[in-house]
Amino acid sequence: MEKFPKSGTDESVHATFRLISNNVSSFRDAIGKSVMLEPFDLPGTVLVQQGKEESLAIASSNSGDDSTFHLVSGLDGQDGTVSLESGSQKGCFVFSGGDDASRVKLSCKSSDTGFSKGASFVMNKGLSEYHPISFVAKGEERNFVLAPLFSLRDESYTVYFNIHA
Repeated sequence: MEKFPKSGTDESVHATFRLISNNVSSFRDAIGKSVMLEPFDLPGTVLVQQGKEESLAIASSNSGDDSTFHLVSGLDGQDGTVSLESGSQKGCFVFSGGDDASRVKLSCKSSDTGFSKGASFVMNKGLSEYHPISFVAKGEERNFVLAPLFSLRDESYTVYFNIHA
């Protein structure tokens, strides 16, 4: 895995996901429930699985079972860690590690101790947050988060002006 990104950078935006689940007030309440993960910088999309030993991808939020994961206590047994089990392929988990640690994929349970560690993640407050008055603008190809300019720091952004003659 890459180094933990600094808050306020493009990397922190790309490393933050929103947990989508019904009736959950804290991450501890989410354990044992079905969840989806929405990339912070790509609203309206979710992480999807493409099969065993395949990298995860991003698709529209109505992708069905391929976007559903069961949040369970971390396979490594450590306090505060969680694992994401495939909603459609029982016994397969989101995994990062092994030969290509920069890749996140769906891997099936193994007795290897490295598997338990690579399939366990720490849930924290996001490195980036939506500003209280931000909103999602629907684009033709993708959606965008619009937020006040003063809320941005070192993140890349594009300014749009509505000019009428």
